[in-house]
Amino acid sequence: MNRLIKIDFRKYFYNRTFWILSALYVALVVLVFMGAEAFINKVVSNVGKNSPVTIPNFSLYGFPYVWHNLAFLAGFFKIFLAFIVIIFITNEFSYKTIRQNVMSGMSRVEFLFSKVIFVFFIALAVTLILFLSALLLGFFYTEHINAAMIFSKMFFVPAYFLEVFTFLLMAMMFAFLLQKQGLAIGIFALYYYVAEPIIAYKLPAGVARFLPIKMITHLIDIPNSSLMKLFGVNFRETVSWLDVWSCLAYSVLFVVIVYLFLKKKDL
Repeated sequence: MNRLIKIDFRKYFYNRTFWILSALYVALVVLVFMGAEAFINKVVSNVGKNSPVTIPNFSLYGFPYVWHNLAFLAGFFKIFLAFIVIIFITNEFSYKTIRQNVMSGMSRVEFLFSKVIFVFFIALAVTLILFLSALLLGFFYTEHINAAMIFSKMFFVPAYFLEVFTFLLMAMMFAFLLQKQGLAIGIFALYYYVAEPIIAYKLPAGVARFLPIKMITHLIDIPNSSLMKLFGVNFRETVSWLDVWSCLAYSVLFVVIVYLFLKKKDL
C-alpha cells in the first residue's frame, strides 16, 4: 500500500495543474462558506420586505447546525472534484502511464487500488476542510457553547465524506470506462444534470430515490432551518442508515465494475 501511495504521490505532487485546480476548489468553498450567511439573509430580507410575516435572519454558523448547513452547501461543489478525478485518471490512458505501470510490475488490481486511494484522500482532504471551517465558524458565531452543542450533529461530517467518496468513485468509473477526458467529463455531466433527473421523473418515487445520484445527494438532506419551519416545511435532520448502506453498496459496485473492465481491457 505504501508503494502505491508513493507512486501516485509523485504523479500529483509535481503536477502544477493538480495543485491549481485544488487551490481553486479550496478558495471557492471557503469563500462560499464565509459569505453564505450574509448572502442568504440579504436575499431573504429583499424578498420579505412586502411580506405580512416577519422573516427572521438565517443563522448558518451556530452550533450544532453549522455541521449540517456547511455539509449541505459543500455538496454542491463535489462535481468540481469529480472533474479533477476524471482529468487525472483519463490522463493515465492518454499518456500511457497505466501501460508503463503494468509493464513495470504493477498489477491491474494494484493500479485500480491506487486510484481508489487517490479518491479516498481527496474525499478525506475536503472533509477536513469542511470540519475545520465548521468548527472555526461555529466557535466564532455561537454564544454559550457547550460540548453537547458542538458534537450533537457532527455526524454530518462523516456523512459528507461518504457522499463525496461515493460520488468520486462514480466519476472514477466513468473515467476508466470512457478513457477520453472530454468525453468522460461530458457524459458524466450529462448524466448528472440531465439523464438521471429525467429517468427519476419517469420512475416511481420509491424506485427513483435508489438511483445513484439521487441516493448520494439524499444522504444529507436540506437543512431544517428556522426559515423553513416558519413556512411549515420540515426536512430530515438526521442521516438515514438506509442511505449510508446504499452509498457503501454503490461504492463497491463502482469499484467492481472498473475491476471487471480492467481485467478484460487490452492495455
